[in-house]
Amino acid sequence: MDDIPRPTAAQARAALGAAEAARAAAARPARSLPAWYPATSGLLFTVGLGLLGLQWALPHVSWKLASALELAAALLVGTHCLLAQRFERRPGIIQVSPRSVSPQVLIGAYAAVLVAAAIAALLWHLGAFVIAAGLGGGLVNWLVLRRERRTGASS
Repeated sequence: MDDIPRPTAAQARAALGAAEAARAAAARPARSLPAWYPATSGLLFTVGLGLLGLQWALPHVSWKLASALELAAALLVGTHCLLAQRFERRPGIIQVSPRSVSPQVLIGAYAAVLVAAAIAALLWHLGAFVIAAGLGGGLVNWLVLRRERRTGASS
């Protein structure tokens, strides 16, 4: 242990300053989500995955239509991810699940979506799985974000 050099006073001050900045960022109250964001997020997710599933549900379409569906789906889901990064992230904290919903409820809601999507896949095909997962996942996302916005505004 003697071969490890001791930090200089400047290094120690820099480390303490960084730790204090991280703690202050974590203690800052979360920004309130904009009113339009929960619906937009849910719809972007639903329509993006719906278009992706539609490509498999309609196997005999031209390559141009299939390419347009894939491109539109990628743009919608990509926009959903960019907006989520912009509005749901807090500085200094990676939030795994929203504070307004318990992790058990959130896991149960998404598990129900996956079960419904699996049933749709068994009854129809892979396209039905993706479409059902998009519809259910978008709805759950919309409802969770709406609740998060409501509880964030009241606190």
